[in-house]
Amino acid sequence: LLEQEMQAYPSKQSRLGFISGLVSNSRMASFERILYRATRGNMFFKQAAVDKPVTDPSTGEQMEKIVFVVFFSGEWARTKILKICE
Repeated sequence: LLEQEMQAYPSKQSRLGFISGLVSNSRMASFERILYRATRGNMFFKQAAVDKPVTDPSTGEQMEKIVFVVFFSGEWARTKILKICE
């Protein structure tokens, strides 16, 4: 019965996805706010400070960064989050 219901209503099937990366300390607050507004709150966001400074590949200088992971549901949210992360 459950399989028939899922086939009849494919929109009920949702896949949980995640995206992770690094962001500088100075951009973290605005980054989180933009993600929240773009997904209308339909996400779970976690962050943690990186213990050691990370070398920025474009400039070569040491920077303090924060690692993040965003959990979301649906392809629409995935495309929005990927655009923001770029």
